[in-house]
Amino acid sequence: MDSEHIEAYIAGELDEKGCKQIERILRNDRELRESYLYQLRLHIALETIIGSQAEDRNFEFDDGVMARLRSEGAGGQSFAKSVLTEIVEERAGIIPLRWPDLLKAGIISAAASIALMFFLQSIMFGNAGRGNRLGSGISTPGFVARVEVSENLKWSTDTDDNVREDGWLAPGLIEIESGQAKIAFNSGATATIEGPATLSIESNNRLFLQEGILTADVPKPATGFTVNTPRMNAVDIGTQFCISVEPNGDSELHVIEGEVEASRARGNSVTTLVREGIALRADGRNRSELATIPYRGDTFSLTLGQTATPNPSLEYTFDSSIGNIIEDSGKDNAFDIPLIGSGEMKTSPRRAPGRSGGGLFFKRGDTLDVPLSREFRLNEAFTIAFWVKIPPRIDRDGSEVLVQYGREELGWTFSSDRNFSSPTRGAIRVDYGKGHVRGSTDIADGNWHHVACRFIGGKGSDLSSHIHLFIDGRLENMSSAQPSEIESGRAGQLLMGSSTDSQFEGWFDELTIFREAVPTQLIQELSK
Repeated sequence: MDSEHIEAYIAGELDEKGCKQIERILRNDRELRESYLYQLRLHIALETIIGSQAEDRNFEFDDGVMARLRSEGAGGQSFAKSVLTEIVEERAGIIPLRWPDLLKAGIISAAASIALMFFLQSIMFGNAGRGNRLGSGISTPGFVARVEVSENLKWSTDTDDNVREDGWLAPGLIEIESGQAKIAFNSGATATIEGPATLSIESNNRLFLQEGILTADVPKPATGFTVNTPRMNAVDIGTQFCISVEPNGDSELHVIEGEVEASRARGNSVTTLVREGIALRADGRNRSELATIPYRGDTFSLTLGQTATPNPSLEYTFDSSIGNIIEDSGKDNAFDIPLIGSGEMKTSPRRAPGRSGGGLFFKRGDTLDVPLSREFRLNEAFTIAFWVKIPPRIDRDGSEVLVQYGREELGWTFSSDRNFSSPTRGAIRVDYGKGHVRGSTDIADGNWHHVACRFIGGKGSDLSSHIHLFIDGRLENMSSAQPSEIESGRAGQLLMGSSTDSQFEGWFDELTIFREAVPTQLIQELSK
C-alpha cells in the first residue's frame, strides 16, 4: 500500500469500503501502522501550524502557535520544540527535514511546504524588530514516562521489548493488547489506559492516542498536558478528563473536573473551552464544529491503585536550633553528623532560619561532609532534593557548587552556573566526568528554590539521557547537555558546599536522598 492511499484515508477521501480495507490492513501490519501514525501526526502538525488560511498568515498567528508550543512545559524561559520537529527526530539523533522527501511521500502540497518553510524560518531567525523567537532549550533523547501501576497488562510483542523492566518508556509507539496501565509522565501528569489501545508517547507532557480509552489526571505543574487523536486535540488546564478513540479515529472528550481546551485536529480547528461535566465528539466531518454529546465521564473513567510512597534513605530537616548534631530522619536514621567537625570551626556552616523552620547558612569555603554506606552507588538510580537560596551577585563569575555526591575525582556535582558566558546564568548544572546537563531557570535570584535531580540508572545509563531536573516542582528544559557514561562505583560521601574555587554562599534546607528514581508527584509534594 502506498502513501497516497494512507493520505486519502487521513483526508477522508475514501468511501466506506476503502476505509474498511485500510483499517483491516492496519490492524495486521505493525510496520504500516507506524508509517500511518507518522504520516497522521505530520498531517495534524501541518494543519495546526499552517491552518486553512496559510496565505493570510501574520505575526499574530505565529505568536499564537509559539504560545501553544510553550504550553508544553517550557515555562516561558526556553523553547519547547514543536510537534513537527519531534516527529522527524530519530531517537538517537536529529534528521534534517527534507522537503523533497515529504513531497514525494505525498504528505504535503508544494504550497503548504513553502508556507511552512517560511513560517519555520521566521520562528528560527525572526527579524531585528521582533527579536529572536527561538529559545535556548534543547531536547535530549531519553525516558519521558514510566508505567507505575498495571492490572492484567499485556503488551504487544514489539512493545514489550521496548519497555524497561522498571517500567520506563522512551518516546515511541506502544500497543496494549489487554488490561490497564497507569503511565506517569515526567511532567507529573498521569494517563490510565485500557487495552486494546495504540498510542505514541511523544514527550514529557504529550501523547498521541490512536485507539483506546484514556483517563488523564493533571496536577497544576503539568498544566498544558496534551492528548492528540486522529480527530481531536485536547490541551489540559489542570484537570481530570477522559478520551475515547474508536478504530476509525472518531474521538470523544469527557471533562470530569476542571477545564480542557479542545479543537479538531484538522479542518474547523476553532478551540472550544470544555468545562466540568461537558462532553464533545469529533468525527470525520472536518468542517463542522465539535458536537456536544451526553456526558458519560463516570462510564469512561479508569482508576488503578496507587504506588507505595518511597521513604528517603537520608533526610536532614535542619530544624533543631541548637546543638552540634544534625539528625538524620530518613528510614534508617543511620547518618547523624556533627555540624562542626574536629578542627573545622572556621569552615563549618552555621544554623540559620531555613525555608521552613531551621536551616543552614554557608559562607564561602564552608562544607559539611556526610560519609555514606556502601549501598549508595554512583550508577544506580537515585533522587536528590533540597531547598536553596542564593543571593544575586552580578560580580560573581563561575559556578557555585551546592552538593557533591561521590568523590571529587569520581562523582556527581550539582552547582549553580553563574558564568557570565552561560546562556542561562544561575541555572542548575549537573556534572559527571566530562559530561553535563544544564537547566534553564535562574535559581541565584535571592529566593528559595526547590531543586531535585532524578537519575533513573540502568544498564548503559548516560548523563544526558537518564537524568531529570526539577525546579520548584516543574520539569526543567535543558539548555545544554554533554553525554557521559556513568561508571560503577561507591559514592562514599555527600558533601554540601565546596572548599575549591567554586564556593557556595547562601542558605540550605531540607536535604533528602532516595536510592531510587521517585515519582514526579512525590518531587512536587516535596517542593510545596
